[in-house]
Amino acid sequence: MLEAMIDTKKVFNKLTRDIEDASPNLRKALKEISPISIFLNIKGHKDIFITIDGNNSDISFQKCDYSFEIRASLTDLMKVMISGQLNKNLIFGDAETAIVLFNAIFDLIYLVDKYFGSLPAVFTYTLMNNVFSSSDEQNDKGYVKIRRRLRGIAIRLDRLEALKVL
Repeated sequence: MLEAMIDTKKVFNKLTRDIEDASPNLRKALKEISPISIFLNIKGHKDIFITIDGNNSDISFQKCDYSFEIRASLTDLMKVMISGQLNKNLIFGDAETAIVLFNAIFDLIYLVDKYFGSLPAVFTYTLMNNVFSSSDEQNDKGYVKIRRRLRGIAIRLDRLEALKVL
C-alpha cells in the first residue's frame, strides 16, 4: 500500500525546479532566502506546511516550525496567484521574506505558456484582467476590438507553431 502512495517530496521538488526554470529570478531569490518554511492556513482546508530548501524541499500536512504564515481563503490565494500581487494583510510572521518569495515565484503566465502554449497564456492573461479588473475599459469598443485582434494573432501564432512541429 505504501508503494502506491505518491511521493509528494519528489513531485514537489520537480514542481519547484519547473517553477525556477519558468521564473528568471526565482533561483537566485531562493538561494538568498533558503531554507524557508511556510504555513498555509486556507479557510476550510487542512493546514499545509511547505519547506523550500533546494533538493530537500517538501510539502506536507505535518506541523513544523515556519518562517511565516499565509491566512487566506482559496479565492484570496487565486487572486494572489493570478495577479502576482501579494496582499500583506494575509501574511503573519516574516513578511519581508514572504514578499521576496512571492515576487519571485508567481509568474503564472510564464508557467501556462511553458506547459500549454501561447494561446492558453493569452486566455489566462485575458481572464486575469477580466476577473480582477474593475475598470470601464471592458465597455470601450476600441478596447474590445483590440482584444479580439490580439486573440486572432495568438490563434495564428499557435497554428504556426503547430505547423513548425509537423
